[in-house]
Amino acid sequence: MKSRRIFTPARIVALTLIGVVVLGLVYLRFDSRADRVSVPAGATAGQLITHTCTYPTEAGAMPADCGTLVVRENRADPASRLIALPVIRIRSTAAHPGDPIFRMEGGPGITNMDFPQARRYLGRHDVVLVGYRGVDGSSQLDCPEVTSAMSHSTDFLSASSFDAVNGAFKACATRLQDDGVDLAGYTLSQRTDDFEDARRALGYRQVDLLSESAGTRTAMIYA
Repeated sequence: MKSRRIFTPARIVALTLIGVVVLGLVYLRFDSRADRVSVPAGATAGQLITHTCTYPTEAGAMPADCGTLVVRENRADPASRLIALPVIRIRSTAAHPGDPIFRMEGGPGITNMDFPQARRYLGRHDVVLVGYRGVDGSSQLDCPEVTSAMSHSTDFLSASSFDAVNGAFKACATRLQDDGVDLAGYTLSQRTDDFEDARRALGYRQVDLLSESAGTRTAMIYA
């Protein structure tokens, strides 16, 4: 007689959380952006270099400024290497727009540069997208080891699965560090400092924050 697997509320919650992590990792593994930015020659920390462009929205392409923001990988270390983040300002259609909207997507592992709904806000505001460090920039924390460990697991809640995923995270961290990545720089507080650098570089005094899901934590820290 086969034993029946009982899906208790705790087990359902755990499976849901694991599913979210898997989706984030899969997105990060297979949706690495082809237009990855790079640090311009001679650039300095805090510098934003922009050019005119258009941004695709659900109502068509809109005038925008596309740019590269240069920041320290680890802001606590003045000798830390420079990394680049994409920044896009979608321009308001208003003659005198109000405070700009800084968009903060959820996640983990989801790009902050895709926002086709931006057109809904352009009648009164500029909309600004700042790439998430580790996801959108010149340094991306890609962990195929973890994706592979999870995809080969038959029971996410088993001890063997936890051991495999734990080992995969360690392997990924070791590989990234061997490649020169300073993992201490990829925190939410340093992400919010990236938004602040972008605000200053764009010349805004005050901004509105629009966030969802995990992006709300970023918004709370920044506020």
